[in-house]
Amino acid sequence: MNPFFLGTADRRLFGIHEPAASHEGKARAAVLCQPWGNEYIYAHRSMRQLAVKLSQAGFHSLRFDYFGSGDSAGEECDTDFAGLQVDVAAAIEALKEIAETPRVTLIGLRAGANVAANTAVNSPETVEAVVLWDPIFAADQQCRIIREGAQSTGLQSLIDALPSRSLILATQDRHSYEQWNRDREAAGAKPAPIEFFTAACPWVESASTSGALPVPVIQRIQEWLR
Repeated sequence: MNPFFLGTADRRLFGIHEPAASHEGKARAAVLCQPWGNEYIYAHRSMRQLAVKLSQAGFHSLRFDYFGSGDSAGEECDTDFAGLQVDVAAAIEALKEIAETPRVTLIGLRAGANVAANTAVNSPETVEAVVLWDPIFAADQQCRIIREGAQSTGLQSLIDALPSRSLILATQDRHSYEQWNRDREAAGAKPAPIEFFTAACPWVESASTSGALPVPVIQRIQEWLR
């Protein structure tokens, strides 16, 4: 585990690089796009474990704090959806240099999944694959970042522009995802690559599940990236 700072002097970000445990074939790298707000706090342990498991699977991984959160510079009020995309782009460039690879995988959870999707669509030359873990629908009013950036965060308008290697993992709100796919099929679009899991939602503070790891989801991400 190698902590360091990345980004620019005006937008200094704190990151943690987990080196690949093995080096078979070409270098592989994954940027983890964290949730936002309280969900970031609750999901911290799960994201760390995901980074460790990716390292064991031969991936360089980088998880980082967005500007205005965690140990990065800035205040929360300075953060918006466009800024989160700037932060992900900085993380991509930092990990590409560390891992000496031209392309990376993005793995985003909740609001981080929405940011990852937008970044992947806008940067096809640097993003080779994307995993969207319980992304937030634009209609969800619980997340300020998504609400304020609703015009650019809607997955409905992004799904067909994602990399050919893309996966959506859903552990809650199954009905919304199923309805979304039915609507897509009714409109003549191909089904979205969604897989459903019964697992703890790591971003939710709960007396019964706090601290529980979503093991099936982490294992699936490892398997899918092989």
